[in-house]
Amino acid sequence: MGYNVARMWVSIVIVVLSFSVVGRGQQPSLPSLKSIQRLYVEKMDNDLDQYIRAEITKQFKGKVVVVLKPEDADAILAGVSEHQSGTKAAVTGRWLGLHDTASGSVSLLDKEGKTILWSGEAGDRSIMWGAMKRGGPRKVADRLVNNLKKAMESK
Repeated sequence: MGYNVARMWVSIVIVVLSFSVVGRGQQPSLPSLKSIQRLYVEKMDNDLDQYIRAEITKQFKGKVVVVLKPEDADAILAGVSEHQSGTKAAVTGRWLGLHDTASGSVSLLDKEGKTILWSGEAGDRSIMWGAMKRGGPRKVADRLVNNLKKAMESK
């Protein structure tokens, strides 16, 4: 009787281990940030997506290219943007550099859009230069893409 019980436990262990190995084999591997070469940028508020596309082309110099269809991409960049306008925002934000008049938050997703690979946020505040430095969504895009580039080079 002891021999049959031992065989049963060995069989159970083998079945459990085989399922765990099979389960691991079915999980798709996530791309590393360094392996991303084609990027799709989704539509964002305040035309932030247009500025991000331009900054990717400028800062990555061909190492990462922007594609126009999500199915052609290695990853997807999605996000939101906020832009304040009016006299108060211009005086305290743009001229005095006390707060952001524009801000954005983006997430780099795998090609299926199910997993976040990287995420970042930025604003356009410039305390040192105030009105002499460009601001708005262009500055936000510049900072976001710069942060993405640093993350892709380090990982």
